[in-house]
Amino acid sequence: MNVLLMLLGVLIVYLAVKLVYRYNWNKNLTVSLEFDKKHVVKDDIVNITEVVTNAKRLPLPCINLKFQAARELLFTGADTNSSVSDKTYRNDVFSLLSNQRITRKVPVRCTRRGVYRISGLEIVFSGLFMNEINVLKAGNNCEITVYPKPADPTVLKSVNSRITGEAERKKYMLEDPFVFRGIRDYTSNDSLKNVNWKATARTGNLMVNEYDESVSRNVCILLNLEEDGVLRYDAVDEQAISIAAGISQMLIACGINVSMLSNGCDVDTKSPVVINNGSGTGHLNNINTALARIDTGIAMEEYSAMLEKILEPDNMRIESEYVYVLISASRRKKLQSVINKISRIQADMVWIVPHFPGDDYGLELCDFEPVGWEVK
Repeated sequence: MNVLLMLLGVLIVYLAVKLVYRYNWNKNLTVSLEFDKKHVVKDDIVNITEVVTNAKRLPLPCINLKFQAARELLFTGADTNSSVSDKTYRNDVFSLLSNQRITRKVPVRCTRRGVYRISGLEIVFSGLFMNEINVLKAGNNCEITVYPKPADPTVLKSVNSRITGEAERKKYMLEDPFVFRGIRDYTSNDSLKNVNWKATARTGNLMVNEYDESVSRNVCILLNLEEDGVLRYDAVDEQAISIAAGISQMLIACGINVSMLSNGCDVDTKSPVVINNGSGTGHLNNINTALARIDTGIAMEEYSAMLEKILEPDNMRIESEYVYVLISASRRKKLQSVINKISRIQADMVWIVPHFPGDDYGLELCDFEPVGWEVK
């Protein structure tokens, strides 16, 4: 009889504890994921911070935090909590006492440029006795932008010297009325609007303000990501984007203004990437962000058609003070024809052709020689 009562008591306790956990395990239980940085460069390592909080008296001996991430985010180290197929499936185990918060940093290598988001989280609790499945879906939005890795500056050297040389030749000098240098005596070549009347009255001689000169050099990068044939070669596209990033970085470091026109489309807006003229670190970040957000899987406009629009009489946008740098593996005859028209209007044109080793990259219809860039 005592044994039966003991068994009955155990059963009642078992059911009571099971029900308490079943209906209360997810109360005041929160989870969040966040990347330590918003922007990194391809092949950089960044931490994903996991924060799980159990803000109640009921302890949770074992819960599983599950989420999916793009397979281009490679979890480093001795990783036994991930499985990779079409995506990376992560499963982390936590044990929480009452009113406890656990924070973990999980290192991830970003193996490809792009925009990566982790939005769906699941907390799975198998019950105190590991004989049931309870799921809590948590809303979470964390995002990271992976910039393209700039092309190697040593490889860019010959191309860069040519581009900067053209930009230097195209520069024009103007006095900047906002950069004051000093006061000097008036000469017959000076304008009366620059006369400093206070200094003239003080010295008794006609004095003028002197200003520093400003240098304006401009390069427009034309980034074409269409293919010559039916097949698309991812390595060629990525090399072209890396070249654009490397040239932009080099030019901005030299104080040259950079703009960009590409038929590559933004991953969210689905619109071609167009970047207005600018310089400085902030502008370089804008360029890298735009390049990172290009999705080559989105159908893009034929580049020759895009360029023909800026050649139309009512929409003439070829600027005489610009140097144009075309980065294009495609050498379609129609594209060559349009580029030849532009080069005749604007002689300062450089065409960089990313190509596989041994491939021909000559231009039959253009009046200038391209620069080959071997894709490894």
